[in-house]
Amino acid sequence: EWRAGVVDLLSEAVRMRRVPGVMFVDSRTGRRPMIAGTGLDVWELIATWHAVGRDEAALREAADWLTETQRRAALHYYALYPEEIDRRLAAEEGWTAERVREE
Repeated sequence: EWRAGVVDLLSEAVRMRRVPGVMFVDSRTGRRPMIAGTGLDVWELIATWHAVGRDEAALREAADWLTETQRRAALHYYALYPEEIDRRLAAEEGWTAERVREE
């Protein structure tokens, strides 16, 4: 229904207003937040941040091609919408070599 689409677009507009530097893009799995100016989803940078022990200096080193503004935008988005990103992280953890072969 078109109303649901309008509500989704308004929700995204509010999120982009709250977190400049994050935009939404279409994918096979639906709309997803991406770090503007990159091909990187917010969840991907947050996964890296978790992998380096939530150490911002280590994140800066691990993702040195991103600007400080881009890194901060992703971290801020996660601070505001952790459930959304945590759901995606959990879904990604389910991908094993066996599952990839089966799919």
